[in-house]
Amino acid sequence: KQGYQRRVRGGKPPSAGHVTALIMPGELDAADTALMIQVLERLLNDDSFLDDEIKKEIKQYDNDGNLKIDRGEFQQMLNSYLGTISDDESSELFDDIDKDRSGFIEISELKRVLRNQIMLELDRLKMENGM
Repeated sequence: KQGYQRRVRGGKPPSAGHVTALIMPGELDAADTALMIQVLERLLNDDSFLDDEIKKEIKQYDNDGNLKIDRGEFQQMLNSYLGTISDDESSELFDDIDKDRSGFIEISELKRVLRNQIMLELDRLKMENGM
């Protein structure tokens, strides 16, 4: 549980900022920051684009083709993004995302989490840049 708290709730969740850091290492200049803000705002306002991107990600790990992620598929997904994490960390995160307790993470649940992360990153970028 402590690893999950540190990695996810402790300010280091997978987010658009992490993608930016991988693509553009180092500090973002004003033009890059403005572009990143535009991209994040587009993601928030374009539901079909967000749905399509989430479906692409789900399909990579959805072994049974039901467009839902079960616990095993989720563990595989997390390991590919974050490196090896414990079953306890994975299970806790799964339970946080699976709000309807169906035993699956569905597109709408991933979309909610992703939108929240995008909004946090967008707010952070705007605040850091006096916008």
